[in-house]
Amino acid sequence: MKKTNSYIVGGHRFYLSIPEQSGFWCTFDNYKPFLESETCVDSLSSEVLSDCVFCLDVDIESEGRGFVQDSKLLAEFDDDTAFISVLKGSNGEKVFIISLNREMKDLGGVLVIGNDYRCCKLYAGACNGGRHGQFVLNNALMMLYALFTATRNTLLIHASVAVANGKGYVFLGKSGTGKSTHTRLWLNNIKGAWLLNDDNPVVKIESNGSVMVYGSPWSGKTPCYRNEKAPLGAVIRLSQAPHNSIRRLTGVQAYAALSPSASSMKWDRVMADGLHNTLSGIIQSVGIFHLECLPDADAAYLCYETVK
Repeated sequence: MKKTNSYIVGGHRFYLSIPEQSGFWCTFDNYKPFLESETCVDSLSSEVLSDCVFCLDVDIESEGRGFVQDSKLLAEFDDDTAFISVLKGSNGEKVFIISLNREMKDLGGVLVIGNDYRCCKLYAGACNGGRHGQFVLNNALMMLYALFTATRNTLLIHASVAVANGKGYVFLGKSGTGKSTHTRLWLNNIKGAWLLNDDNPVVKIESNGSVMVYGSPWSGKTPCYRNEKAPLGAVIRLSQAPHNSIRRLTGVQAYAALSPSASSMKWDRVMADGLHNTLSGIIQSVGIFHLECLPDADAAYLCYETVK
């Protein structure tokens, strides 16, 4: 029997099905704030599935190597978060191998996305159990969420978010530029500020045109999994400097500041178009800034007084 949970993140529902006895369920504390329901069924009805962005079924026994052997390698990405191989299946499936690094590729999970996005499958036989299996499953869910919300006015972005005076402020930047450090400066120096998410928040243009930022189950090394949201006050791209200065960006500069931090399958035209439309809508509605700064309280004060 499989256990199937539904979760709601950023207003979007997704389902996760794993055998009831699997140890994976013991590693899901970060998803508990987003849990909507739990059921024990081997399959979900098409009517239920019609109201979700995706459903992931996890096979804890098979390694899925048949899909890999029959697929064509398109690209490989090795960054500070995961090693991912992107392949095209013989029947047009999108196939991904997800692992912690290149050396662990043979122990990675194989994620297969067919024509029906509601029936995605993760073959986790090679990584079942342990921290690497947890890493693979977490990244598979994060990837699916980013891909299938890209056309729904939603961005999963690599950023840190502080909430102050009821608004969320998103800090972007290359790895090592001090996103988490600057957020902590806000928490320590801006009265009433609190942390919404420290790695992968969700930004969404709502049906009424307002732009909101949501917490998510994915918060990097900081265990901050808040199922909360706030109106997006501003987006600030950070860079280290021997001084503190801030300026507002417009047009192409604003787009270029926000785009690199958005997670999506940018080589897929439909998803890329969805990403572009969402980025454009956010830029038209919210201030985008560039902060050159030192890691000090003055930087936090300058930033807050400028963008609030």
